[in-house]
Amino acid sequence: MSEGRGTTEPARIAGLDTLRFVAAAMVVLSHLGPPPLLAGLERTHRLSFLLSASYGVAWNGPAAVIVFFVISGLCIHWPTLTRRPYWPEYFVRRYVRIGIPLLASIALSSAVGIPYVGLSESILWSLQCELVYYTLYPVLLALRDRFGFRPLVAASFALATAVIVLVDPRALPYPAYGWALQWIIGLPCWLLGCLLAERIHERPARTNPRIWSWRLAVWLASAVALALRFHSPIGYPWTLNAFSLLVYAWLLVEIPHLATVRVPRFSERLGLFSYSLYLVHLAAWEVFKKYYRLKLGYLVDWSLLMALSLGVAYLFFLVCEDPSQKLARRLAKSLRPKPATPLPAA
Repeated sequence: MSEGRGTTEPARIAGLDTLRFVAAAMVVLSHLGPPPLLAGLERTHRLSFLLSASYGVAWNGPAAVIVFFVISGLCIHWPTLTRRPYWPEYFVRRYVRIGIPLLASIALSSAVGIPYVGLSESILWSLQCELVYYTLYPVLLALRDRFGFRPLVAASFALATAVIVLVDPRALPYPAYGWALQWIIGLPCWLLGCLLAERIHERPARTNPRIWSWRLAVWLASAVALALRFHSPIGYPWTLNAFSLLVYAWLLVEIPHLATVRVPRFSERLGLFSYSLYLVHLAAWEVFKKYYRLKLGYLVDWSLLMALSLGVAYLFFLVCEDPSQKLARRLAKSLRPKPATPLPAA
């Protein structure tokens, strides 16, 4: 994984877009509903009840957001391993890339009838946290230079735990602490991604024969967290921060593994617009609920809803997200300091 050392641009991480798409798909399925494979199943029998309950907890959107946080920290810190950031370029690129699609998605949602209730009161809470992490990254990087990321991760877990205990230890949803404090709860997850970048940068690509055991463990842990959130007093602020440690350990194995296998091209392409899918899937659902009247059966209706969500997300990517990325790169490039012109020889 270290082939980018000594170059101006870091090596691209194989399979990362696929991981993003899987996380985005999990968020979508948790909101819009999973495949209706058990639709119509009577839950009167103990076995059918157990089957239905197990299927229901298998789709944990907030856990997928934790995966996004870890991947985000990885992506932000990864280029720093080969080139120190030029901060004006960094900030313009980050804010433009995330900000324009964010504002456009708010406008789209309002246009289809979803009222804007604030970032922290909607699915956009995670993006509010991301903006805080992007802004704090220069400070975090300076602290890392002095202390290393491991002490920072430990301190962030302690700080997040203190906020949970002192503010609301019984909170069930993860984004329960408002715009001023929620970023503290998610900070350990994001810093784990930064630490992950440093760990995998020096790791060789390596196939792991137990990779599906790791994937299954992450999925089962997310299901346990969901079950605890709805059937116990133990909420997501406790379970999902613990879950982030498992995500870190899994990605430490997964990413070197993906570098050795042929990642499906279609999943990589789907991952390119995972941000758009996250932003606009609820708007697509709102349109579907308002205008779809055919009722062709559970599976057909669900498939049409998924197709609409992907189609709207891809169109949003083409019209908004991709141009925003290009604009961010262009603006950032214009801010780079130009190399000094050498003096002519005497």
